[in-house]
Amino acid sequence: MGLGLIGAVTESSEDVLTSLFGMPVNLDLVSPHVMLVAGKRGSGKSYTLGLISEELARAMARKEIEVAVVVIDTVDVFRQVIEPNTDQGDLLRKWGLEAQGFPAAVYIPRRAFSHLPDEVKKRSKLFPLAISPSELSLSDWAYVLEKSGILSTAIENLINDVIDSLRRGYTRETGKEEPPRSDFSIQDMIQCVDANAGLSDLYKPATRTALVQRLRRAQHLGVFHPGGTSAQDLAVAGRITIVDVAPLGSDADAVLAILTNMLSRQILTYRMAWTDEGTSAREELPPTWLIVDEAQTLVPRSGSTPAKDAIVSYAKLGRRFGCSLVLCTQQPSAVSDEAISQADIVISHSLSHDADIKALQQRAPAVMPEEFKDKAFISGLPRGVALVFDQSTENRRGFVMQARPRMSKHGGTDRVSALLEATKLLPPEAPESEVGAPTIGGRASEDEAGRPAELPGVPRPPLKLSREDWNVLDGWIREYVKALFERQKREYAITEESAPRIGEASSEALGAAVSEETPSIPFESTSHIDYSDIAARKFGALSETLLEKAMERQVLYAKSSHEFLFKKDSEYRETVTVRRTGVEGVTFLQSVVATLMSLGLAVDSIRHTEGFTFVLMRKDAMRASISVGVSEESACVPVVIIGPDRKAVSSLSAKVRSSVR
Repeated sequence: MGLGLIGAVTESSEDVLTSLFGMPVNLDLVSPHVMLVAGKRGSGKSYTLGLISEELARAMARKEIEVAVVVIDTVDVFRQVIEPNTDQGDLLRKWGLEAQGFPAAVYIPRRAFSHLPDEVKKRSKLFPLAISPSELSLSDWAYVLEKSGILSTAIENLINDVIDSLRRGYTRETGKEEPPRSDFSIQDMIQCVDANAGLSDLYKPATRTALVQRLRRAQHLGVFHPGGTSAQDLAVAGRITIVDVAPLGSDADAVLAILTNMLSRQILTYRMAWTDEGTSAREELPPTWLIVDEAQTLVPRSGSTPAKDAIVSYAKLGRRFGCSLVLCTQQPSAVSDEAISQADIVISHSLSHDADIKALQQRAPAVMPEEFKDKAFISGLPRGVALVFDQSTENRRGFVMQARPRMSKHGGTDRVSALLEATKLLPPEAPESEVGAPTIGGRASEDEAGRPAELPGVPRPPLKLSREDWNVLDGWIREYVKALFERQKREYAITEESAPRIGEASSEALGAAVSEETPSIPFESTSHIDYSDIAARKFGALSETLLEKAMERQVLYAKSSHEFLFKKDSEYRETVTVRRTGVEGVTFLQSVVATLMSLGLAVDSIRHTEGFTFVLMRKDAMRASISVGVSEESACVPVVIIGPDRKAVSSLSAKVRSSVR
């Protein structure tokens, strides 16, 4: 109850009996958390935020929790959560999941909202986002009016007097009295600067003009409006709210900081407040998960923003009142220590810079194994793979996790990047003699002399594309994505077997995974093997690393090999894997078998299973199983040796390594 599946353990132990490989990774959604999700651009950190949001929505639908989820989206990647991820239906089913969208309300700046057709607003669940100018403090106005957050003393005093005049009421130069306003617009502020007789006497025209110009620029953002959007509008129980500030472009940082400041303070205030009758007022706002992307701009390690103090307070106090905070960043080294020190869970995808890797090592809330501290290891994590550190885990040790596929659509894919990838599928450049070589859209490019212009080494799409050009590019993209999915599907199928276990349950599971198997072929004499009956398993285009992993797992997990190797719980195992390029698979296997025979091993039997041939061998109480697999470029033979005596197994393995080099 109250658990959310976000991935699976993707590291294995040397001891196959205690390996947690493939175990699900569930996030406790009932207890409040402060989480840090880190990773360089494109590593999968926004994808992970989407997974957390999905699992919160699923738990709310199951009535296991009742919370509000507010996601601050700076790059427009979360709006698609309402749409099902139908592109990965097969992969989702392998995880026991189905594609589905989740109910969400998307708030976009009021000005952008007003220009959209009603049908788009309704279909995309869009709502206007507004900030009331009356809610802003003087420091907030400094960030709105100047990116540096620093105003001259004269303008600071003027804006303070303008706000005070609007709240108290003022007299125009014409003598007309303006009533007090508890809520006002930027236009009201501009009018006050221009018409307030008292301000005309106190401030120079240049100062008033400078403030009016800055106010008009802020007004042009289209997000400041009387009334504004409150925390009650955004933090709604049972719903995901996406606050999408991406349409603001370069001005998003200031608005984001002010909005996050107001939102986090209001949530904490309501959750901490008590009514005059002495009862809790926290029911006015549910426990809220506040998910903030690009945290380094809001809670910087050095300097200040309108949101910094509010987020630090939220991190320190929020958990007491049921509220959770998720900070996401590309640069953990640039995020305030005060905020990160509160994190009880850290999920880190690939990082490149030394400072960020060092920051992760210093701030991880659980023990980081030595192999994780290697820069090459952290920077080399594949997309979607992350290190997870949870201070509440029993062993207090971090582990490697593969994120599960999203059930809803993820908007983090850049179409421009897709087009650049698609250009790799263009036909090879034609020889110079082929003047009539086809080009995109059927148009040949010529220089002033009428000769075909030289094409770049990697063809790229033209800057201006016709409809025909787009059709060609879209075709390339579809083929490219299809090829990627086919490759991922093949790689997943190769490595999806469960870890080997001893016992009846394991035998049944393994038996179900293996189809027809030929009877074993016993050997009375070990001096000769008929290699005409031995086949090398062909994998096609496969990397050396994946080929090695696939063959090792087959030798360990295939039923015939597994039953021969794993007899007792207390035995020791070592694996020696040999690769060669430019050799025929069966010939390579023959040389390895001959080497093992020279070391005293005798052939026990040969088994054939689904295109794999396993040569099973013995020496005293030790047993060995080998097989051969080939890709387009190399051949691989893993030798798995098991026995009751650790020294004997290690000694034999060392001899095998030195003999087959």
